[in-house]
Amino acid sequence: MRLLDELQKFLHPEHILSKDRSGALADNEIQAATALLLLEAAHGDEEFVWREHRLIVQGLERAFGLARPEVLQLLERSEEIRPPTVRLADVTQVIMDRYDETQRQEIVRLLWAIVDADGVATEWEKVFATHVAQALGISDEAAAQGR
Repeated sequence: MRLLDELQKFLHPEHILSKDRSGALADNEIQAATALLLLEAAHGDEEFVWREHRLIVQGLERAFGLARPEVLQLLERSEEIRPPTVRLADVTQVIMDRYDETQRQEIVRLLWAIVDADGVATEWEKVFATHVAQALGISDEAAAQGR
């Protein structure tokens, strides 16, 4: 039976961000908070390139288990509330309150993937990703492992 369970997990991986730490389905607030951080990283340099957009879409599809149209709608809503409309401290607090450490590490991993997507990590992008990781309670070592 155990082998069958492991095979099921392999064939149908759970979407790591689809539920919060209590087991409740991730709602619009937590999804938007996550998307917003990824968008901020992508807009950190002067250019929002297609590789960054593609990575954000694919990452959110996998992490939340959403279909592409749902992800695109989420990104649209998240673009509308980017800073200065909301404070990044409020966004990271939502994630801290609702996700466990493994889930927060996944967000940091996605964030670094976006930073590295165009092949050049600017100083601002590095500082931003490091700051977010710290705000999410992820150690520098854990953040580096996810990179």
